[in-house]
Amino acid sequence: MPTNHHVAGAPADQSTDIPQVGLAIITGSANWGLAFPEDVEFEGVRTLRRDMSFETPFGRSDHWKLLEFDASITVERKTKRALCMYSHGNPRDHIDHSCHRRAFWILMKAGVSQVLACSTVGAVNKAIQPGDMVVNADIIELSQTPFSLLPGRQSFDCSGKQIVCPRCAAVLVETARRHWPAECRVHGIEQQLVAAHCYGPRLTTPAEALAYRNMGADVLNHSIAPEATLSREIGACFVPLAFVTAGFNDYMDRNRQQLLQEDVLPNLSMTASRVALETAARLPVNPQCSCHGLKSPQPEERSSRF
Repeated sequence: MPTNHHVAGAPADQSTDIPQVGLAIITGSANWGLAFPEDVEFEGVRTLRRDMSFETPFGRSDHWKLLEFDASITVERKTKRALCMYSHGNPRDHIDHSCHRRAFWILMKAGVSQVLACSTVGAVNKAIQPGDMVVNADIIELSQTPFSLLPGRQSFDCSGKQIVCPRCAAVLVETARRHWPAECRVHGIEQQLVAAHCYGPRLTTPAEALAYRNMGADVLNHSIAPEATLSREIGACFVPLAFVTAGFNDYMDRNRQQLLQEDVLPNLSMTASRVALETAARLPVNPQCSCHGLKSPQPEERSSRF
């Protein structure tokens, strides 16, 4: 079976044409400290191109990779490709929350129908512990995502129901439960957990953590709402792969300066990355999914008559 490697001499691209692919992997804090997928111990994946940049109507998006999954590891036993987005599409040298709109414009033009997003979360539900993986079923984002790709307010309805794809989540959870450390748990979508979105980079205050918990949140995430919302807007299935790096007591202990538990990320980033790649390999290329019916066109006269 071929090994995971970066193609020798693969050129760096600048403002290249967008490859046509059905799958996107979004890296994030779950993969920090690793070159993804080059450093990941997983056979059958290689990087065809890296350092790709794409121009969008909203500015340029950098640091993309084009991956190839060997036929020996895919569910259809056929070679397939995927786009890999660096760190939720964030620039490397400044903070810009509009990066999500640029990144998903690229995914829309690529024809992506499935999005797997990697991240870390903090738990405000005391039953969820650092080191656990959480595949939430719903989100809380009170401001709504400000950076939309819809062509106006009267063109489409995008349902907030089934914001996380149950079909993709089932593949992810089954994969994770075979690889995740025995001392930690994998909380699947069937537990109906809720992730509250709160833009970083500042970490959540104790008062904010309590407020989100009182609203029904189980975990806190800095990237999930724009990615889930924009996946819905481009008609793609979305599934989050996230593990817990801070627990409820970590938020509440005002005498402890650090929030995140230091040993969780380095101990789990490689495992999470392997789970992401295996899940991506197991997702079918052309899925029939109920998610695709949750973006529906509005009657033409709603926009034409005014």
